[in-house]
Amino acid sequence: MEQKELYLLITRHFNQQTVPWEEDFLAEWLESAEENRQTYRVLQEIWLASQQEHDGEQVALALEDVKQRIRNRRQEGLIKRYFWQAGVAAAIAGIVISSIFFLRQQPRQQEVAYIEKKTLPGQMLKDTLPDGTIVQLAPKSIIRYTQQFGQHDRNIVLEGQAFFEVAKDAHQPFTVKAGDLSVQVLGTRFNVTCYKGVDSAAVSLVDGKVQVNVPAQQQPYELQPGQELYYDSHDRHAYTRNYDVEAITGWTSRILVFRNEPLSVVANKLEQLYDVEISFASPAMAGYKLFARFNDKPLKYILDVIKATDNLDYTIDGKQIRFTTK
Repeated sequence: MEQKELYLLITRHFNQQTVPWEEDFLAEWLESAEENRQTYRVLQEIWLASQQEHDGEQVALALEDVKQRIRNRRQEGLIKRYFWQAGVAAAIAGIVISSIFFLRQQPRQQEVAYIEKKTLPGQMLKDTLPDGTIVQLAPKSIIRYTQQFGQHDRNIVLEGQAFFEVAKDAHQPFTVKAGDLSVQVLGTRFNVTCYKGVDSAAVSLVDGKVQVNVPAQQQPYELQPGQELYYDSHDRHAYTRNYDVEAITGWTSRILVFRNEPLSVVANKLEQLYDVEISFASPAMAGYKLFARFNDKPLKYILDVIKATDNLDYTIDGKQIRFTTK
């Protein structure tokens, strides 16, 4: 999420105009870094300082007051030098105060109604959105969008994995918000993977063109077909690379492609697609490599191939699968 969007979200939070998923996002953002909590506290000061101001002259006075508060906090060493320079502080104060007074002038609206599509472990969903975009949702995934989607906006929130075939609309870009990443397109096909609790995310472009906004990066990444952006949310590091299209998007046709992948990765994909839990008798087994392609095969077929490839054995107890040595 870009800084300006984040400041507006926090301002709406102060004005009690956010929806539950936005509150969840904000809570995670606050938890992730002390710098974020410092930012929140300063924005809260801006908001509190503006509470009694109503006309243009008083807004200007409030802005000056807030800028002075920021300068004082900077001098006291409470705000980092590189982040809260005087110009940046003034710009932030202007954005937030302007949004505060704009929001005050708006009538209190009822909570925005969101549509949510969700898949369970082992379940996939293919759906056509109101704007004509086709989305395929992987197991254990969620998308959310407003009831006005396609009329006033084309913004999707994703948790998990989805493949998008975006309907073209030159006047309304299509945006996917997935964790820290924001993907914007006009019309294209791409895959996004961003599971909650996992320290990585990826945007994989099949055709067309996409822009991916990454935290702490001033310029968005522009991907070409066959390129993937990989983002490590723990290290806050992003880079682009080429990728195997079938290996990444094959899940939409229940095709699994493993090109010398460790069994830990194989197990994770099988758990999602077949709704099982896989464990190993020893940690070393998780590092065994598999090179194979499965075209919509039953789970037992895949397990037997793994067993034969690495001279392993396995037991099945309900949804529990355990690999052992022979």
